[in-house]
Amino acid sequence: MSNQNGKEARKIIIKRFDVVEGGHHGGAWKIAYADFVTAMMAFFLVMWLINATTEDQRKGIANFFNPMAVWKDMPPPVDNVLPAAPEPVSLETKPVALKPGKDQYGKAPQGAAGSQQGKDQTAPSVHTAQIVVLHDSQIQPGEPPVTPSAQKAEQEARAEAAQKIQALISNTPELADVRSQVSVTVGDDGLHVQIADSDHQPMFAMGQSSPNPHAVQLIKAIVPYLEKLHGKLSIAGYTDAAPYRPGQLSNWSLSSARAVAVRDLVVQSGFPDRRLKSVSGYADRNLFDPTQPLNPRNRRIVLVLSPDISQ
Repeated sequence: MSNQNGKEARKIIIKRFDVVEGGHHGGAWKIAYADFVTAMMAFFLVMWLINATTEDQRKGIANFFNPMAVWKDMPPPVDNVLPAAPEPVSLETKPVALKPGKDQYGKAPQGAAGSQQGKDQTAPSVHTAQIVVLHDSQIQPGEPPVTPSAQKAEQEARAEAAQKIQALISNTPELADVRSQVSVTVGDDGLHVQIADSDHQPMFAMGQSSPNPHAVQLIKAIVPYLEKLHGKLSIAGYTDAAPYRPGQLSNWSLSSARAVAVRDLVVQSGFPDRRLKSVSGYADRNLFDPTQPLNPRNRRIVLVLSPDISQ
């Protein structure tokens, strides 16, 4: 190529190079060096801990981080080291009580009392504990747990209420006819009031779910005593084993309907509906007298005021 003056123009060549860092120009060595320094620092820290602890403490630390440790291989607890358990995670759900001087496996700590010299000396105090599984409904936020004294007081209150109900039935002339048909007992699960039929005085008309005047008067007289007690009320209806007849209520429907009718009467008499635990009908599945399936006492209503575990 020539310019206007006839002279050849100078060629300009531009070379571009891609510089790839490598060797001592790269930064990968910095990461490796940082890992090496970290490992060395951890190594010197472990060496310092080994030098600063005793043999027993080192065994205790090793067993603490060993999930396969066996109890017999563990040294006794020493100062400044927590006792290690052979299983760091326990799948046991039942309550476990620790006896004084025993561990959770029922064994005496090693070195606690093995020689005559150890018996002569004053034994160090052994901490005991009791592990109890609590459900969420047992203790509510802001409420104190139920103590044995409180449970005893409630038990005594139920026993006193049972005596008052029996005295009321015995001293009320209008209830004299049904005195033998009412049973009031106190158990560990609460206060039981059982109202049964008899040959001469049924509580419900045959095949009907509405209580008769005697039953209404009796239930209204009992409710004030139940209302003063703590706990939840369960109402259950039962029938005899009379076979089902077309056109009539079955034993299941009849027992359930009678329990619901008693529930309505109890609430109308002043018992809070929120304190009702259950209303159930059991037909003839739990006879009072299994030897006589048609016994009138099999037709009954059972009221159970049980303690409320959420209180």
